[in-house]
Amino acid sequence: MATPELQALTQRLALGTAQFGLAYGINNHGGQPTAAAVAEVLAAAQAAGLTLLDTAAAYGNSEVRLGELAGQYSIFSIITKIPAGPAAQVTQHLAASLARLRRQRLYGVLFHAFGPLQAEPGAWSALRAARAAGQVGHIGVSLYHPHEAEWLLAEGWDIDLVQVPYSVFDQRFAAVLPRLAAQGVEVHVRSAFLQGLLLRDPTDLPDFFRPLAPKLTQLRALIAAAGVPLPAALLLFAAYAPGVARAVIGVDSVENLRENLTAAAYAHAVEALRPALTGLAETTDTFILPYAWPPRP
Repeated sequence: MATPELQALTQRLALGTAQFGLAYGINNHGGQPTAAAVAEVLAAAQAAGLTLLDTAAAYGNSEVRLGELAGQYSIFSIITKIPAGPAAQVTQHLAASLARLRRQRLYGVLFHAFGPLQAEPGAWSALRAARAAGQVGHIGVSLYHPHEAEWLLAEGWDIDLVQVPYSVFDQRFAAVLPRLAAQGVEVHVRSAFLQGLLLRDPTDLPDFFRPLAPKLTQLRALIAAAGVPLPAALLLFAAYAPGVARAVIGVDSVENLRENLTAAAYAHAVEALRPALTGLAETTDTFILPYAWPPRP
């Protein structure tokens, strides 16, 4: 039987599925998981009490794989992401995602990026129409920079859902998240592990990231002194940040999922660590924005 702590954590998590359709993350050495491995992860997630999946049309064949398993795992609600563009294109993209996922309704649909949405107001009209028609419960956009959230708040858009990066190193959105939540926007955070960078051994970093070695060493020392596993501390720091409703976690195996869920036992310890961890925020954007990283060899 799940503990109250585990139940509380699973309600704050969404299972990311980029790994289901792509060889994703700088620590990924196993490549894309097999169909059997995907089914095994979903079964374990369902048993643990997770109810929300996060995917995208751009995640390789992730939507197709989830659609093939739709009958077995109908308990899951799904969020997907599509590109912004003219209204007719948005409607087509949404119809294609619904077909691949074999769903008539989705929990949420996000546009991949703010810039194209801002440039094409008809895109938002198309998602509003889909919400009104009952195809989608929540509509919004995936953000990369705090000024994008500030713009949305200033313009008063009727957004239900945003997803933003948030981690011990990337705390750029910390001030705006509670304001979004206060306006009724459901805030999801991604990249709690910064695509695996925060789990790397500080003595074994690629050249580009070596300036981060001292801060990674300090991070490990703080967490070890509190007796908390590193992945648990990183996940809980993001999932329980002020204003956050859910944290998206990506896993490529059942073992990886179970390791994440053991974090539930450390919730109180990590809250005690929060002030110290907040002090580790990184201010060099090139280290915390994965699109600025050099290509993997």
